[in-house]
Amino acid sequence: LGMLGMHGARYTNLALDEADLLLAVGARFDDRATGRLAEFCRHAAVIHIDIDPAEIDKLKPANRSLVADAGRALAALAGSVREDRRPAWRRRIAQLKSDYPFVLPPADDPLRPLNFVRCVADLAEPDAIVTTDVGQHQMWVAQAYPFRRPRTLQTSGGLGTMGFGLPAAIGAALARPGRRVICFSGDGSILMNIQELGTLAELDLDVTVLILNNGGLGLVRQQQEMFYGGRYHATQFEAEADFAAIARGFGVRAYDLAGEPAPLGLLARALSEPGPAVVNVPVHAAENVLPMVPPGGANREMIGHECAR
Repeated sequence: LGMLGMHGARYTNLALDEADLLLAVGARFDDRATGRLAEFCRHAAVIHIDIDPAEIDKLKPANRSLVADAGRALAALAGSVREDRRPAWRRRIAQLKSDYPFVLPPADDPLRPLNFVRCVADLAEPDAIVTTDVGQHQMWVAQAYPFRRPRTLQTSGGLGTMGFGLPAAIGAALARPGRRVICFSGDGSILMNIQELGTLAELDLDVTVLILNNGGLGLVRQQQEMFYGGRYHATQFEAEADFAAIARGFGVRAYDLAGEPAPLGLLARALSEPGPAVVNVPVHAAENVLPMVPPGGANREMIGHECAR
């Protein structure tokens, strides 16, 4: 079903809203996932398995709970669960997907963020490791990147750690030599740890940094546009950095897709050549992450172009 919560697909949130049992394994009930907590999975009994006892009943009370390692707990419980294909429920899921599809932008513009993420996935190997910083690009990756293997996404989740992506990518490349590592970042997040391009150059790692550049702090600007009457403050960068020039200054290969007549060809080159690379990807400043649960709203109350049905 994909990601749930604030920027998940509407069919995912509606399916959870109708569920009669929620089995949460190694997951905390953070507000980006639950929306209005009292309305989250309101018809469901909750079974919560977590290794940290502090997470049990901290936010969402559990009907049954187990403090344990997730893998060991599931292995112990597996023998007690009989196989049941649940055809009626599967038909209902299919109906929700049909009624409330996740809408992608027209495919003729590869630099629309969701299209770009899909293009990267098409060009990358199935076992490529993806890291993200925090912001709109993080949500677009979560919405559109078709992860095919376990342990191929490193993101800071709801912790909101801008600057996480590049150091995480360096760590992943050191831990898995020979695997391509792709760091999705934004022009706001990359500035938090841009000096680590020096480390990347020194270690000569196979890391490609993709900077989705909209000239500001996109996720904050989106909130200001949608919920604060367009009262923008400290979200637009007056002085825009030349990230390709900065990368070259560190001795890292750099590409700029701005004005490039064949951007996907240049992207393929950046992802295939050995060693580190930085790619500046221009993104329209008005692009928003949709759908979205408004602050304080229940997950079934999503807003966005595909929610009109």
